Formats: sequence, C-alpha cells, structure tokens
Amino acid sequence: MTPTSIKSSVRWVVLLTAGTLACAAQKNPTPPIDTSPSSVSKTTASAVEEFREKYVVVRGDTLIAIADRFGIDLNDLVRENNIADPTLIYVGQVLLIPPPPDEGDGPLLTIPPPTDPLLPTVEPTTSTSPE
Repeated sequence: MTPTSIKSSVRWVVLLTAGTLACAAQKNPTPPIDTSPSSVSKTTASAVEEFREKYVVVRGDTLIAIADRFGIDLNDLVRENNIADPTLIYVGQVLLIPPPPDEGDGPLLTIPPPTDPLLPTVEPTTSTSPE
C-alpha cells in the first residue's frame, strides 16, 4: 500500500465512523403540535355549539316565524344555519339559534342606501276627489 492509499483509507474510515455515530445518536424528538386553524376551530366550535340553543322544525314552521319567536333577525338565522334557500326547511331539521342582538349596539344600518341621481324624486301627493 502506498502512503496515498493509506491516507485515503483512513479518510474513509473516519467518514464512515462519523456517519455511523451521527446516525446512532439517540435523540428524543418532541411530538409535533397541531396548530392548524381547523383543529383549533373544531374545539372552539364544539364548545360553542354545546351551549347554543337549538330548535327542531315542526310542521307549519317558517323561518320568519322561528326568528320572530326567538327575537332574532331572519338573516342571522339563515346565515347561522347555512341555509341556501330560506323558503325550504324540513320537519325535524335542527336549527342553531344565534344569540339575540344586544340592544346597546344600536341600529345595524348606519349608512343610508345610495340613491340613483338619474331617477326623478317622488313628491308626495294628495288624493283629490273629482268635483
């Protein structure tokens, strides 16, 4: 063996030993923590649903009557239950009842709706009977 081949062999032995020691070292990895929004919201949503009032639809019910019965807005009831067609509910359907609005919140609409400047203004009229 030549001195160059001995150096090369020693390098290989050193590299293999270092690699083996690095792989053999035991580490106690910490388990991963799931911080995805879906896992957090599932826990929160189930805790909220546990204390939320529920209503089972009976024959003759309408969404507007149910909303009126609980003192809530019809749109809030539809939004809370992800109802695509508010005219279509089923007997036995379980509805989540959102909390009623706080009276201290004031009106929901604080900005007047836009008006179209091209439309003529409507003047109040009085009815006159022909004489």
